[in-house]
Amino acid sequence: MSEMKTATLREIFSETLANLAFMFTDDDLPFASSGEAWFETSIRYDGPQSGELRLLCDRAFMKDLAGNLLGTDQDDPDADAKGIDAVKELMNILCGQLVTDFYGSDAVFNLSIPECTRLDDPPDLTKPDTEDALTLSVSGSRARLIHLTSPGGSAHG
Repeated sequence: MSEMKTATLREIFSETLANLAFMFTDDDLPFASSGEAWFETSIRYDGPQSGELRLLCDRAFMKDLAGNLLGTDQDDPDADAKGIDAVKELMNILCGQLVTDFYGSDAVFNLSIPECTRLDDPPDLTKPDTEDALTLSVSGSRARLIHLTSPGGSAHG
């Protein structure tokens, strides 16, 4: 089951990025960019099952996402804010796809408003993939997707 969950998580992330923003994933990880700001975006879901989806990514990933999703120019003075908006939209779509793929289309879930925060330090992306977390290369940047589940309903807390 855990290999299937990892494969489904990888497939959801890869297909959503490709279909939404024409960004493609690869298992060959680039060296982590030094000095680049890193962000964590999270969204919670609550229904028959509860959980949280988190995405760790750098500023370059967010700017590429905003460029492909919103048509934002890299030199736009609002590129950072638009990058945050773009990654929040990505998380809405990823979470919706995840709950449908994992729990079926008949179940009803409430999704929280995505939150994005800048990290004080770059995350450790050398950790191996698990059934609940994977690191992929996306257009030359690293990104780590983490899925946390809570027993029963109500992921608030």
